[in-house]
Amino acid sequence: MFIKKILSSIIIAAFFLPTISFAQEAINPSFDPGFLISDAAFADTGTFGSSTGVQQFLESRGSVLANTDPVFLTKLREPADVALKTALEDIRPNLGRLRTAAELIYDAALGAGLNPQVLIVTLQKEQSLITKNFTTDADLQRALDRALGYGCPDSQPCQASFLSFYGQFFGTLDVAGDRWLGAAKSLSKSFSHEVNGTRVGRGPLIDAQNQAFGSGPFVRASRINDTVIFQNTLGGFAGVQAIQTITLKNFATTALYRYTPHVFNGNYNFWRFYNEWFRYPNGTVIKLSSDSTLWVIDNGLRRTFSTFVAQQRGINISNPIVVSPTEFASYIEGSRYLPKDGTIIKSDAETVYYLIEEGKRRKITDFTAKQRGLNIAAAVTLPQAEVQSYDLGSILLPLENTLIKASDNPTVFMILGGVKRPITYAVFIQRKLNFADVALLPPAEVSEIPNGPLLPPSDGTIVRGSGPAVYLVENGTKRIFSYNVFVQRQYSFASVVVLSDEEMNALTVGLPVAPQDNTLVKLVDHPAIYMVSGGAKAHVTAAVFNLRKLYLQPIMILSSHELDSLPQAVYSFPPANGTLLRASDSQTVYLVENGQLRPISYEAFVARKFKFSNVVVLDPADVAVFEKGEVIVK
Repeated sequence: MFIKKILSSIIIAAFFLPTISFAQEAINPSFDPGFLISDAAFADTGTFGSSTGVQQFLESRGSVLANTDPVFLTKLREPADVALKTALEDIRPNLGRLRTAAELIYDAALGAGLNPQVLIVTLQKEQSLITKNFTTDADLQRALDRALGYGCPDSQPCQASFLSFYGQFFGTLDVAGDRWLGAAKSLSKSFSHEVNGTRVGRGPLIDAQNQAFGSGPFVRASRINDTVIFQNTLGGFAGVQAIQTITLKNFATTALYRYTPHVFNGNYNFWRFYNEWFRYPNGTVIKLSSDSTLWVIDNGLRRTFSTFVAQQRGINISNPIVVSPTEFASYIEGSRYLPKDGTIIKSDAETVYYLIEEGKRRKITDFTAKQRGLNIAAAVTLPQAEVQSYDLGSILLPLENTLIKASDNPTVFMILGGVKRPITYAVFIQRKLNFADVALLPPAEVSEIPNGPLLPPSDGTIVRGSGPAVYLVENGTKRIFSYNVFVQRQYSFASVVVLSDEEMNALTVGLPVAPQDNTLVKLVDHPAIYMVSGGAKAHVTAAVFNLRKLYLQPIMILSSHELDSLPQAVYSFPPANGTLLRASDSQTVYLVENGQLRPISYEAFVARKFKFSNVVVLDPADVAVFEKGEVIVK
């Protein structure tokens, strides 16, 4: 009776609630859904100049991706396997350290022939990684793993093999060793796609009515100049049509609609963020009507510049664009615009030489000038005030992997990743370094080089400290082994290198070393069994366990930390290829091919001489957890 009274009160109150409406943002009238970005801008790989330019942009926006702390870098999940990264066409597969987010963005863009700005805008469009403040590590990791929304269709879970910041950009290999493109290469492929030798671009799949939505059947991929019908997401912006027809006017727009087959909110947000940050091409000169100061646009920042820089860089100052105070304020003020990278400068008041490199002026020493082959005689002399207006960076470093020591100190360092990293005797020997290669430098010069952590042993080294735990060194991190995984991977305790606790503590903690693919794993106190596949764990149902006779295989017991560190596959481990099956409540028969359940038509079933007596009948709940493929019609 009491419950009925409460329900009656809720129902009556509902009739007297005021109507609530939420204000929706107006659509920018300049938006052309058929032309999101020019082809030239889409393929402009030179926008940032280097990963340092990307880093500066991330810092200017307060992005979480600007974090360069080693612990954060492990969250990006860059693999240590050089062969894997080489197969994925990573342009820098063997740095021997974890890259920053800026470096991964830049390297992926350069390798794919894309403008890094395109990837930055996509990071914002998909996961708000440029501007959002993440309050928990779990939310941040989830966003990083899905950074570009790649492999994450609207109506289905994300594919586990793409769930890492690195994998989003560069892709992955499946268990058969087949290459799956990441977001960067996929966009590039769609941008340059040819049919019979003619470039046509690759847009979204469309049906016979040119619709890019619904259940199909889809007859072909759309191409440039096609008129395509899209279904929109409603509620974000005022006046959005549920169904919208547009013409794909260039290759870049065609590729972006292949990536996100909606106008709203996805591609409108792409256009919106791109124009908010990168509306004016680099080198555009702007000014206020009330001020004579000229500013140059550089990757979304406004910078002042000198007459020398204008002449050297070919900046046209004769026709600056006059902008409103509001638009002017939308561009964050950056540091003074520098001469071109590689320019050697000195002031008219001192004899110190500087190299312009990655947005900084860096002091040149005699050693680095000689080692790098720099021509000091070609230095440009500038006014002292101008030289001092340029951001001062760290001293110009010797080349990567150079061994150095100060003349008054026995410590040997390696130049690596912009810092000097001290080397212990054990690591010096383990890496087979040679004392004859150590350069002797003045103490003051060595002290000016930024300090880094201890140099780790080479990747692939098995190490331990004073305790019994054994670790694998990869990308400067230490990954703990369980005994079972150590034995399975056929490592030998005789090969373990003993380090001091100081050396061990200098290594960032990475994820535990996973069992090899095709290993059955479980917790000691839980019945669930998983198959390790493609670096992820796929749940094994009881039906598949029996169908595949997996009871004949050993099961490795993992700790909860080890099991939790394995990404969860979207779908359960499938029956063996060639299996015919159906759910007990359905007449649809599936054939398992390449790990997918593909519905098979009656005609195809007969044509392939299958027998209904061979069809395995499973519980509907089991069939629901397997990945489905396209219908087999013949």
